[in-house]
Amino acid sequence: MTHAAPADVHDSNRDTYIVARDAVRFEVRGLPVAQGSLRAFRTRGGYPVITSTAKGLAAWRRLVADVAQRHAPPEPWDGPLAVELSFRLPKPKSAAKRKRWPDKRPDLDKLARAALDAITHVVIRDDSHVVRLLAGKDYGPPGVVVTVVRLCPWCGLPREHTPTRDCTGLEGRR
Repeated sequence: MTHAAPADVHDSNRDTYIVARDAVRFEVRGLPVAQGSLRAFRTRGGYPVITSTAKGLAAWRRLVADVAQRHAPPEPWDGPLAVELSFRLPKPKSAAKRKRWPDKRPDLDKLARAALDAITHVVIRDDSHVVRLLAGKDYGPPGVVVTVVRLCPWCGLPREHTPTRDCTGLEGRR
């Protein structure tokens, strides 16, 4: 099996990332904020206003987008993509020492939605191109590790081979 060699590898106190020909991986440190629900109302003048109920969402999305921008491909990727999001949340002091999983708020799907919105137009052209999504949350230093992998449009495997229309995904694999 052939692997794309990393074009760049970096590790610092702010983030870690790996950029390969068809994969990007980076870490954002900070408290993840879930995408809240939208609330709509009309002003006294009758104008509609839509607001988000999540405090700190704009700053979190900006932080994720800024880190993603430093390691993004020259053009945002389109075509089928796989995204992995590994969220880490601080363990509350009130949680039992043996408690393993953060099975309370924030909701994982809302955390994922906020991260995907933040990398849209930066790493990925549109979040509708994501055909595989793996997301999880655990206790640890707050942040998220984002991995985006381009998939072969014909076989759905990571692009470790030259995609062709009659691709089986087995070329070069033994």
